[in-house]
Amino acid sequence: MNKPEFALRSLRAGLAGMAAVVALAAQAADEVKPPFPLTDPARVEAGKGRFGATCAAYCHGSGGVGGRAPSFTGRSDFVPAEAFKVISEGRRGTDIMPPWGKTFTQEQIWELVAYLNWLAGQPAAQ
Repeated sequence: MNKPEFALRSLRAGLAGMAAVVALAAQAADEVKPPFPLTDPARVEAGKGRFGATCAAYCHGSGGVGGRAPSFTGRSDFVPAEAFKVISEGRRGTDIMPPWGKTFTQEQIWELVAYLNWLAGQPAAQ
C-alpha cells in the first residue's frame, strides 16, 4: 500500500469513528428528555411533594430556598437535562449530592426536575 492509499484509508477510518461518536452523543442526548411536558401542573405538584419529603430538610431548604445549596428560584441558568443527571447520578467534590437514581424511577426524577424548573421561573428569593 502506498502513502496516498494509506492516508485515504486512515482518513476514512477517522471519519467513520467521528460519525460513530456523534451518533452516540445524539442518542445519549435523546435519552435525557422528559417523558412529559415539564410544565404539567400534576407533575410539578408531584415533584414538589417529593422535594419536600426528601430534598428540603437538610440540603435545599423549604421551597428550594435556603439550606446548604444555592436557591432554585430565579434561575435563568437552569438546564433540565443537567438537573436530571445530577439527581440521578449525584455529585462529588466540594458540592456533594447523593445519587437518587436507584431510589426514584426516571419518571419520578423528571417530576423533581419539573418542580425545579417551575421554581427557576419564580422570582429570586430576597
